[in-house]
Amino acid sequence: MYADQTIHHHSAALLRTFDKISDYVFFMEVDGATYRYVFVNEPGKRAIGWTDDDLGKSIEDKVPPETAALISRYYNQAIRERKSVVYEDYQLADSFYTDTLESEDVLSLPLHYFESEVTPVFDGETCTHVISVVREVTERKRRELELTILRDQHESLRRYSPHGIFVLDHDFRIKSLNPAVTAITGYTEDDLLDRSFIDWVETSERTTVEAGLRHAMSGTPHKYAIRGRYRSGEPLDLAILNIPIEVGGHINGLFAIIIDHTPEKDAERAMRESERRYRQLIELIPEGIIVHRDGHVLYANAIARSTIGEPKMHHESIFQFIAPEHHEHILNRLEVLRLGDPVDETELTLITQGGQRLHMDITSLVIDYEGTPAVLTVLRDVTDKREMEEALRQSETQYRLITENMSDLVCILEADGTVRYASPSHLHVLGYTPSFYEGKNTLDFIHPRDVVSTRQKLRSITAASPLTLEFRHAHDDGRWIWLETKIQAIYSDTGTLLHYLTVTREIMQRKVVEKQLRHLAYHDTLTDLPNRRYFLAYLEESLSRIEEEAESLAILSLDLDRFKWVNDTLGHDIGDELLRQFAHRLTDVLRKQDVIARFGGDEFIVLIRYNDPIAPRRVAEKLLVALEQPWQIETHAFVTTSSIGIASCDGAVSPKQLLKRADIALYKAKSNGRNGYALYEDR
Repeated sequence: MYADQTIHHHSAALLRTFDKISDYVFFMEVDGATYRYVFVNEPGKRAIGWTDDDLGKSIEDKVPPETAALISRYYNQAIRERKSVVYEDYQLADSFYTDTLESEDVLSLPLHYFESEVTPVFDGETCTHVISVVREVTERKRRELELTILRDQHESLRRYSPHGIFVLDHDFRIKSLNPAVTAITGYTEDDLLDRSFIDWVETSERTTVEAGLRHAMSGTPHKYAIRGRYRSGEPLDLAILNIPIEVGGHINGLFAIIIDHTPEKDAERAMRESERRYRQLIELIPEGIIVHRDGHVLYANAIARSTIGEPKMHHESIFQFIAPEHHEHILNRLEVLRLGDPVDETELTLITQGGQRLHMDITSLVIDYEGTPAVLTVLRDVTDKREMEEALRQSETQYRLITENMSDLVCILEADGTVRYASPSHLHVLGYTPSFYEGKNTLDFIHPRDVVSTRQKLRSITAASPLTLEFRHAHDDGRWIWLETKIQAIYSDTGTLLHYLTVTREIMQRKVVEKQLRHLAYHDTLTDLPNRRYFLAYLEESLSRIEEEAESLAILSLDLDRFKWVNDTLGHDIGDELLRQFAHRLTDVLRKQDVIARFGGDEFIVLIRYNDPIAPRRVAEKLLVALEQPWQIETHAFVTTSSIGIASCDGAVSPKQLLKRADIALYKAKSNGRNGYALYEDR
């Protein structure tokens, strides 16, 4: 009865409110078994082509027969059950209801996913009207996560590239080098330590190298390319980056970083494919994406161009689309990004080609675009959201009319967390009726492990800074459901706290995807073994507890002898499959409690615990026997061998020191003729 009175006495406010939301709202009169249009909000009008001349027409007059039958079925159900009914349907993205499309057109149009909530309005025992709210619920978060995965993959590739690093003194003599130098050049520490860096390179390149070193000693990093050779004579294409080392205000040495560009053609092909997938993903994401450098647009996806109303934005200044009052703020953000620091999400106003002002939430970060740093900005249109928030502040009555037709969970809370109002969608999502919540404290429904942190964060909320929380909430059937809640403090014009407004949605699927992402972050994508990041964290934790353990600890560093020959002769696909089968053999030979990780390329690390002092030798011997068995990959049958370096933990040692000892032992095993193992020994 309350809803019916509201419709009759506040119809003008209702109509204005419904026109401001993006959902499609249909207000229907019940005429026996027929439903006639009384009101359709502006988005709904555009969706079905409704005009004021259609007032009083039936559903069958406006939509195709099969669509009319579907709608009527759920309207009938809502009236029969005397409660709201929610149903889902797929529709064409470019036409909400249409019967004019040819069959071949359907294949070229994308589908969008819609959810409809049908609410009957009764006058006594008679249903007089039906309110239907239709909203698009296509999963935007899935696309955002795909972008995050791609961005993290590119960042991981950059961070963990195995470049060789030399440390030189002021006379350009080599004082230290990392294991990647040996992997790239074949030279060991014994070959290079205390030698001049200039003497190491080819005679024809020494003039170039000396000039680059002296240039860097003046205080400016310098990068150049040279032609080098592997220790065994194979040619190498190297890039050298010289970076000054400044101590106490004086430059007393250099870093010389060598980058192997020999397989560059393969990398270029991979990069082109990566860029193709990246651009394809960007075009599919339902958010505006703009890539810009120095304030000028390099790329804008279709959503961004459509939102701003500019068919071509390339080379245009971003400031011609930004409201003048935001120019200074955006300039400051760009300067922070240029210095390499992150920036928070912010809001600005865009001005479209037609002069419309749109409220946008933007997120920006620096990416590598075609070999040069650029800024990627994600645009999210929150114009409707801001207008709704303003409407909510002005009238709680209007707020209730809107929220009772939303699928998100909406609550009004007293200052102590007591629920004053809960939207009907709580029954659909959590199994509890709205009346069950009213008068109870919302914290009583939160998982015990989440309630303390949630309570602490709630103390920090202010009018100027809404709060977003994630926690597990009890379901009526006994399950725990992951929810994301946005909380806004609502104040009166005099500054008095009126209540808290919360808008909540279920995020169970996102949590599953996040769990998968955590697995990807700590596992190698080719072999599914733990990666370098996982192993280093595990090793550090193990070393911190070594004195408490009854067992000893050792690590084995091993690789495939002449793996480069397999790649160069049989191809990278065979090389990748060899690495997968290599990982399987390691897993079959070793115990379940032994930790195996792939560090990159053909480099693998094993951590074992033991009581018998000769156990590391026995493990190495078992591995050598297993790994020298023939390989059968596609039509290729061949035999490879492996070399193993063993480093046992004896006393206080850091993860870096232990790994270096294993690498030294590995190089010793290779120097002894390969297909064998060697133990690290202090000299």
